[in-house]
Amino acid sequence: MDTAIIIITHGSRRNTFVEDMEGVAKYIEDKLQIPVYLSHNEFTEPNWRNLVSSLLEKGINKFIFALAFLGRGNHVAKDIMGSFGVNEFYKWEEAQYEGRKVKVYFTRPLADSPLVKLSLLYRISSAVRKDNYFNFLEDPEEIEENSMELSRQKVREITGKDGEELEIISRAVYASGNLEIARYIYISKDAIEMGVSALKSGVGILTDVKMVKAGLRWNAENYLDDAVELAKKLKITRTAAGIRIGLSKEPKIVVIGNSPTALVEAIKMHEEEGVEIPLIVATPPGFTNAVEAKEKLISTDIPCIVLRGNYGGSNIAVSIMNEIIRYARGKNG
Repeated sequence: MDTAIIIITHGSRRNTFVEDMEGVAKYIEDKLQIPVYLSHNEFTEPNWRNLVSSLLEKGINKFIFALAFLGRGNHVAKDIMGSFGVNEFYKWEEAQYEGRKVKVYFTRPLADSPLVKLSLLYRISSAVRKDNYFNFLEDPEEIEENSMELSRQKVREITGKDGEELEIISRAVYASGNLEIARYIYISKDAIEMGVSALKSGVGILTDVKMVKAGLRWNAENYLDDAVELAKKLKITRTAAGIRIGLSKEPKIVVIGNSPTALVEAIKMHEEEGVEIPLIVATPPGFTNAVEAKEKLISTDIPCIVLRGNYGGSNIAVSIMNEIIRYARGKNG
């Protein structure tokens, strides 16, 4: 492989900083399943300059630099990008380094990411303790605990799951009346945490169809009625156009209960346009596109909860998302 992914931080003499950033690098490497190198601008090794030199010696001449800085200061503009004579983000460019031709690609620093802003907002607001800071809907708590307990017991026997994952799968089984789906629910490693954190930070929910929106115990958005013209223009389905409209505004949790094309559109916007999606819940049923779209989602880096195979339905998507909402409100979690 002639391409290297290099994370560059400011650097620090404190071991705790390096440990924190090593965790970030490992997370990205686990998600991408390719090597990710951590480096620093000053104070600690590996220094990115030395790392690039050593990789050049190994025949690597294409570099993706992930700038782990908050803003576009002198370290970004002069020390790093200036060393290559480039000044644009998200663009492959020809450059020179140590007299050798290289191709470089720089990600933007993090401060303009809505998810970074929302994460900081949530961490601050937890100290402020304003109970009504976010517009939470009332939770009716209509839980039939005896049926749920039976569902939990059966799901635990089938899957061996426990904790939050057990609750989510049990809710889906209870909503569908089909114990078999317990074998087909996929929950990515960070899906529950990302969903809860996003909701607490004020991230909205976007649905493919009105039925899903109506069933959620949270303010949700749906743009199906606004999507007619865009659907005609782009020659896509109305549900896909509705997802495009919603995700064009700001990052949102996406809940797909019915439409595989809406799921495909969300994945496309993430992969081709860099749209940030903290979580996708996907349970579209069917024999055309549904299985393929759900497996494609699982192969991406988007945190997700997916009902694999032909099984699916809006009621299952609602039950899963409502469980995430329950955790965000601090109940059963």
